[in-house]
Amino acid sequence: MEIKGVSHPIPTEYAERIYNNGKTVFVSKSHLGKVEKWDKFIIYESHGAKAYTGWADIVSIQKMKPSAITRKYKNQLIITAEELKEYTKNRTEMNVIEFENFQKFKKPVVPKRFVVLRGKYIYEEEFKMIDKNKDG
Repeated sequence: MEIKGVSHPIPTEYAERIYNNGKTVFVSKSHLGKVEKWDKFIIYESHGAKAYTGWADIVSIQKMKPSAITRKYKNQLIITAEELKEYTKNRTEMNVIEFENFQKFKKPVVPKRFVVLRGKYIYEEEFKMIDKNKDG
């Protein structure tokens, strides 16, 4: 089955930084590296909506040292430098997803099962379901 994207749970307050402030870099502890450039990064709001609320095209997905993340992406990060410092405590590498062309859905799309903390791949069947329902 073909992977079409990846989703990670994002608290609503951070998701709003994508919607309202144009942030384009997501950092997580788990690396789901089977996605490729131009696959979709799908936002799952883990609080509030508990649904997919938007998606974007993946520009790159890679593992990076926390200090390199701050240097390279400082103003594009969804989380602040201070939040990143706290989140990356005792970690040598983090997963970094850079994305562009973010599109907020007209209607949140509730998945069959919630997205676990480590994230999940979005396969063709679920991708089609999201695409069909995102505009209401």
